[in-house]
Amino acid sequence: MKKYYFTSAIPVWAEGKEYEKNLWLEFSTIIKKQKNVTLSVTGSSVYNIRINGKFIAFGPARCAHGFYRVDEIDISELLTNDENTLSITVAGYNVNSFYTLDQPSFLCAELCANGIIIAATGKTGFSCRVVDEHEQKVGRYTYQRTFVEIYDLREIKNNVTDVVPTEKKTFIYRDSALNIYPYESAEKVVFRGKYHMGDHKAELKYPRQLTIVDDVMYKGYRLDEITTDLHLLCRNIDIDDVEAVDETAENVKIADDNYAVFKMKHDTTGKVSLEVTADNPADVLITFSEVLSDSNKVDYRFGGMTRAILWHITAGKQTLESFEPYSMQYIAVYPINGSITVDSLGIICFEAEKPDVKLKSDDKTLGLIFDAAIETYRQNTFTIYMDCPSRERAGWLCDSFFTSRVEKVLTGKSEIEHVFLENFILPDSFRALPHGMLPMCYPGDHFNGSFIPNWAMWYVIELEEYFKRTSDLEFIAAAKEKVFALLKYFEKFENSDGLLEKLESWVFVEWSKANELTQDVNFPSNMLYAKMLRSVSALYGDKSYSEKADKIAKTINETAINENGFYCDNAIRQEDGKLTLSGECTETCQYYAFFCGVATVEKNNELWQRMLYDFGPQRVKPYDWPNFTDDAKWKEIYPSNTFIGNYLRLELLFINGEYEKLMDNILGFFAKMAKVTGTLWENENPNASCNHGFASHVLYWLDGMGYIEH
Repeated sequence: MKKYYFTSAIPVWAEGKEYEKNLWLEFSTIIKKQKNVTLSVTGSSVYNIRINGKFIAFGPARCAHGFYRVDEIDISELLTNDENTLSITVAGYNVNSFYTLDQPSFLCAELCANGIIIAATGKTGFSCRVVDEHEQKVGRYTYQRTFVEIYDLREIKNNVTDVVPTEKKTFIYRDSALNIYPYESAEKVVFRGKYHMGDHKAELKYPRQLTIVDDVMYKGYRLDEITTDLHLLCRNIDIDDVEAVDETAENVKIADDNYAVFKMKHDTTGKVSLEVTADNPADVLITFSEVLSDSNKVDYRFGGMTRAILWHITAGKQTLESFEPYSMQYIAVYPINGSITVDSLGIICFEAEKPDVKLKSDDKTLGLIFDAAIETYRQNTFTIYMDCPSRERAGWLCDSFFTSRVEKVLTGKSEIEHVFLENFILPDSFRALPHGMLPMCYPGDHFNGSFIPNWAMWYVIELEEYFKRTSDLEFIAAAKEKVFALLKYFEKFENSDGLLEKLESWVFVEWSKANELTQDVNFPSNMLYAKMLRSVSALYGDKSYSEKADKIAKTINETAINENGFYCDNAIRQEDGKLTLSGECTETCQYYAFFCGVATVEKNNELWQRMLYDFGPQRVKPYDWPNFTDDAKWKEIYPSNTFIGNYLRLELLFINGEYEKLMDNILGFFAKMAKVTGTLWENENPNASCNHGFASHVLYWLDGMGYIEH
């Protein structure tokens, strides 16, 4: 950790408003055209930076509780006028989420020109106003993120407010590259239709983020507090008809009670941006999704979200932009109480720099998969590794193990990984979690005490690979206290056989039947525990931990194999005190056994041959997981889902040099994803995120097989 010190600026916010939910402030200053101008800035929760009205950056880089990473941005080339307006709009969310931390709102920013401070918050140069055109008391977007966006642009007030210094903050360097924000236009209009406004309030089932708000365990505004029920508004839109079209995405006229669906080239993440002309005041509602429903509709509720934004607009031409980034391939535009022309529609993309790599193959399907993996990586590495850029934007462990390998392949660096891992070791403790346990995703707040013990194991396993990639001995030493506190936590769950039993909270193996077989003794969890112990031994030179891992593996091999030769997923503690195998076996459990070194190709060759030839993508019906094909073998063995069973399978094929089978499986698993969304998915089916960071790991295997040119 490298501390950062502002030359002059101090953190500020509107007096008495630091803890107010969803309050937005805009800080502005005028800068003359000159060279060598740097903006240093950080804040809470998030901010948009604009110069002369044009968006230039989003921040800050996410960090641990009590620490704030500082962006340093050279804006010299952006000062194109004699006098230029710099504005920083800060959203102070003050709610717990998986995306941003529930910490008091503030902004700290200063401008330095040729070594001289020309503006600094708390000192001189910045004015501030409340962003009243943004509706404050609204519902939450998803359970894992913060608020939906609703705007009233009919009367924008210059509601100037005074700011005061906040409590002191600990600032640290960003330590990772800035992202880029290219604009990408919609490809075309693909559907048109008509609608009318219905009334579905009586039967509407609200998602959990709109019904469990209590302002202690899960913060937000209750339904009886919000000023516009966006979720209900979207539900009240009844589609009368829909017609497939193929039109240009420019100058699209949409009459009142009509709508149009725009399509991006592929699933894309960023700020949606529309140029709209209205003859009269109107409301503009958009809904968006990554895939279409079976009836060719844009399902705003897909994935448990409220995928919608509403603007109340005046007559004339205006630009409508979201504040937050979202993921979408399809955008439906509904003018309400008026007609509009959508002059242009697109997305200001949030991406990592495009890597300088090429695929060494003329196979068109493999090319689609390669491009989809690149897109997936670029959209999921915004300041940290993310699970998905849509539903959560969260930094999940285990996912990060796979994404970290891709960063090294594409960039030759591990700087995002360093920041990601560092965030977990910066705080002294984590609210609501047992001592020693790490959050399942971070930065994030888990006030309900939920955690995944397995994911904490993956932190240590990734730490070993991080050291192999970087030789960063200093960081390994810094992580030691957290690692050994985690070991201490697990020790209290070891039974007389040395196996973990009745682990707490959310014991997670993967999104399949395997997640129903996690008690009392879960063998995949214990296999992973053994692998984690070997990592501890390798990192800190203590052989006792590898010896302990050997004993766990020996016990599993002696007790966990069914008569059919497959590893059973779990054992149940009976009333007489004996442990008895459940008899239930999953495909994923077998992969854990080989991946964690409990089983080996040499000692368990018959099982390995089954895994190699009888399992794989051909075992389940396309787009119909988990249903088996008619000729599938071992139908009593529950199939793996994408994460993490299929990934462990592919990794095992790679490790054991089964490249022909690996390539066949890559095409079998990922071709459908690449063709449908141009990104890679969380699950076998497009019923969750269709853009998941770990899925870019296919690039690691392609590189290892010599298919990537650097």
